[in-house]
Amino acid sequence: MSRYDVETLVRDTFLSHEAEAEEGGADLAGAVRARVARRRRRVRVAGTGAVAVAVLVTVGVVPALTSDRPARPPAVDVAAEDRAATADWRWESSLGAEIRVPAHWTVNDSGCGMTGAPSVVRGVDAQFSCFTPEPAHKELAEIGERPGGGPLTELPAREPSGRPSAGALPERAVDVGGVPAVRAEGRLPDGRYAGTITVSARQVAVTVRTRDEATTRRILDSLRLVETDHVGCATRRPFVASAPPPEQDRSGAPVPEVAMLPGRTPFVPADPSSIAICAYGEEGAGVHSDRLRTSARLTGSDAAALASALNRARPGGNPDLAGNDCRPDPARYDALLLVRGPDGETPVRVTYSGCSELGLDNGVRRAAVTMTLLAQMMRPLKTGYSMRAKFPD
Repeated sequence: MSRYDVETLVRDTFLSHEAEAEEGGADLAGAVRARVARRRRRVRVAGTGAVAVAVLVTVGVVPALTSDRPARPPAVDVAAEDRAATADWRWESSLGAEIRVPAHWTVNDSGCGMTGAPSVVRGVDAQFSCFTPEPAHKELAEIGERPGGGPLTELPAREPSGRPSAGALPERAVDVGGVPAVRAEGRLPDGRYAGTITVSARQVAVTVRTRDEATTRRILDSLRLVETDHVGCATRRPFVASAPPPEQDRSGAPVPEVAMLPGRTPFVPADPSSIAICAYGEEGAGVHSDRLRTSARLTGSDAAALASALNRARPGGNPDLAGNDCRPDPARYDALLLVRGPDGETPVRVTYSGCSELGLDNGVRRAAVTMTLLAQMMRPLKTGYSMRAKFPD
């Protein structure tokens, strides 16, 4: 019996003994032990590791049920990350939340022009405006500020009186890493298994629709709230010092930086082990513009290619936009590159949506972006981006 089988067995036992849990924990604990014993007689367990896990899981949950004060149940299994730690699943991050999805799922294939391919949806920005019906077999997992749309919106969550409607997914109070949340799960009229976890205090929600109950549960179980995500991006835009103002000549005009000379330190390490790309809210994104929209990590030849492009960027940054509506904000930027090399990490600020401080900034000096370089940096995120300035090709 695998660890996943044991945990599923325990959970199912809980669900079938809710009345016993209300009356007291002793009968429930006995029911768990009896049911595990019956399963052990049917399934031959190889080695002692699985037996030890079963004991730990059983012992770990019974005290919570027999405590004097009822605890809010967790939204996820304690071993969800262990179960998901396989090569065929991957982490996705947005808005301070992370979930695991099957590795073959695409990204942001939803809304206008969507296909029937399974997809995770996160960090969505600019999209075409049209109506494309969601296929009944479409599998989706979405991270957003509120539960996603689609067929879920066709099920009214509440009646006018405030009571849950008969068609709504059954809800229960849970917590995610100690933060109160609401979890809902059930089956849609089209046959798919759906679920949501809403964490109102963090203004984030996960919505899942798949054709398999175990897949929906597994994605929901993997949810975790983080301050720094799996690629190293802070989930709130961190302060990163900008480069000092350029030197000026006797007339007060800035002295242009020269191209890289032999022996001059490159803009970023030329042989990075990885580059994390952290995308934050662009200018005009509202009160939550400092939140991490999404992230990606480049390694190997992809990281080396981007580092080479950054080191070839024209020195000096891009010119500011003219206009009375331009309000410079030196503290903000749109994306942060974390270039990890042999001597540590080099943060590079990328600013493209505002009207000032445009271009690249590694804290020592600045460099200019082009449309080609911007696309090379943002493409791995698989999301849209917008700008006011017209950058050179």
